[in-house]
Amino acid sequence: MDRGNRLKMKVQAGQTALGCIVALPSADIAEIMARAGFDFLFIDHEHGAGSLGDAIAQMRAVMGSSTTPIVRIPAGDVGYLQRILDAGAAGVVLPCIESGDQAEAVVRACHFPPRGIRGAGGGTRASSYGFDPDFAVRLREDLLIGVQIETVRGVERIEEICHVKEIDAIVIGPRDLSASMGKLNQFQDPELHALIEQAEARILSTGKYLCSVVYPWLTVETMIKRGYRMLMSGMDVNFLAQGAKAALLGRQ
Repeated sequence: MDRGNRLKMKVQAGQTALGCIVALPSADIAEIMARAGFDFLFIDHEHGAGSLGDAIAQMRAVMGSSTTPIVRIPAGDVGYLQRILDAGAAGVVLPCIESGDQAEAVVRACHFPPRGIRGAGGGTRASSYGFDPDFAVRLREDLLIGVQIETVRGVERIEEICHVKEIDAIVIGPRDLSASMGKLNQFQDPELHALIEQAEARILSTGKYLCSVVYPWLTVETMIKRGYRMLMSGMDVNFLAQGAKAALLGRQ
């Protein structure tokens, strides 16, 4: 396994990392995105169709590159979270976090006792199948833990969520946030913009890393200036669809 978390080191150095959402369960696509030069892949197991085996294949496909794979877990699925960690994920993101207690539960699921409740299985991929028995010593330093704020209630309780020390990144989910306001996909709504700006300021005031997709009404450059340290600037499905549409333009 690669030593150290390049993504975490980059954001700790004050730089912004650009990533790609990977929803398709393909190691080939993961490898292509890594070769394209993305800093990280956001492997989506909340909405994507991938399995644990697919995630392992995708993580293997980017080994040796400068791209760091992180995995978004299905909401509230602590068992799956621990399996992904044992599979060697360099980072995890838990969606729909609305309280400090939920954030604390995420951290406890990620860490071994006494800090947490993670089971200490032997021969896992995370431990290089037992060839790296000291991997747990580096866990707190290497693992990137993110939680996603995507409801009005979550924004209201940002400070208590950010108070959980081992949470590294706070991911704002604009689509679900719009839905929680009763304004699904209304991305030009001024109330949505105001709520996101409020969330940004409160997250940055706590020192946590600010993360999201590139908002349809902003540019990458603007979001970097606003303090974002992890940005998903595209999605494999959209790249494929856009390329296919472009190839068919001549027929229209």
